[in-house]
Amino acid sequence: MVSNKELLAKKLQQNSQKHQQAQRELIQDLKELKRSVLISDINPSPYQPRKLFDDNEIQQLAESIESIGLLQPISVRRVKNSYQLIAGERRLRAHQKLNKQTIEVIVIDASDEDAALFTLAENLKREDLNDYEIYVGLSALHDDLKKNKQKLAKSLGMIREDMYKYLSYEKMPIEILQELDRQPALMSRTAATAVKKFLSDHDAQAENAKKALLTAWEKLLKNEVEQTKLAALAEKILVAKVNKQPVKNSIVHKIEHDGKVAGNIKFDHKMLKVSLKIENLAEDKIQQLEDFLRILLIEENEKV
Repeated sequence: MVSNKELLAKKLQQNSQKHQQAQRELIQDLKELKRSVLISDINPSPYQPRKLFDDNEIQQLAESIESIGLLQPISVRRVKNSYQLIAGERRLRAHQKLNKQTIEVIVIDASDEDAALFTLAENLKREDLNDYEIYVGLSALHDDLKKNKQKLAKSLGMIREDMYKYLSYEKMPIEILQELDRQPALMSRTAATAVKKFLSDHDAQAENAKKALLTAWEKLLKNEVEQTKLAALAEKILVAKVNKQPVKNSIVHKIEHDGKVAGNIKFDHKMLKVSLKIENLAEDKIQQLEDFLRILLIEENEKV
């Protein structure tokens, strides 16, 4: 039997033209209760992933509401003696800007899991969340929802590989996460994935890797390096530090696929070793790999 959470996520994947109809269907399932409530009785959602709101956009929405009224009620749920916002923070902020005392709401009988998924899916529908904000929304979901990442990605209309990229932020040092809370657009999911790999590759010297990353991060904050080159710069800083200290002569890079380690590349400046966890490999693929390595050797010999 389809749960309310799955129905909710499925409906919120539909395009904006079908959104209102989808929401009506959903609300009927979740025991709709429509009413006008005091704005002072509505608390913000603890699951809101969005860090920044465009004041000009809120002002334009406020002018629209003042002119033609609220076309779609906001969604809330009962929490003790007050309400908690689920979806419609822009509309709520617009009402506050207009100094209105009340707002029309739809009260939904939703659990914590439902509320978190609803809020994230509603924001994803707008397609203007940045990557870090999407991670914040994902991290707010209940652990039971996050266990089956393939199912969760499908319910939110995501590609599973993208979900793993979003979750790369969880490996960031606290110093970087604190800055991203203030400036969420500083690092894309692609850059976060590269940084996660850098930290994973140098797990044996984690403290030095973290220091190198934070040094590179300071340069990013000063606009001295692009986010796409953050991990590469951290690698250079770390290697420079290691070369001054005869600690480790080899560099190991983990090869990740589908969120798991599928092998590694080890380079000790004299020998390159590649290990992959593959059960079956077609003859043409082996030939392609040999051709690539042969070209690599030719290019390296030409540099000498």
